[in-house]
Amino acid sequence: FDILWNQMTALEHMRMFSRIKGVPNSEIDEQSSILLEKVGIDDVKDAVVGSFSGGMKRRLSVAISAIGNPKVIFFDEPTTGMDPVSRSAVWQLM
Repeated sequence: FDILWNQMTALEHMRMFSRIKGVPNSEIDEQSSILLEKVGIDDVKDAVVGSFSGGMKRRLSVAISAIGNPKVIFFDEPTTGMDPVSRSAVWQLM
């Protein structure tokens, strides 16, 4: 399951999880923008997540997992149900 809140935007999720993961405040917006762009949802970063499709929520979850440039990320079929273009973008990020 994706741990996302329907009332928050994609960017708000990125900022919140960045703070939790200890990303310096000066880097949060830049890192968030880059990751959202890499998974192909930078154009809806200010939209509430409740309006996202299942695939868009999954891409946001992948972006959140990559915050702070972790050495290891565990995924369980993160591209299931995604269209080929989105799937390719996610695999490139991984």
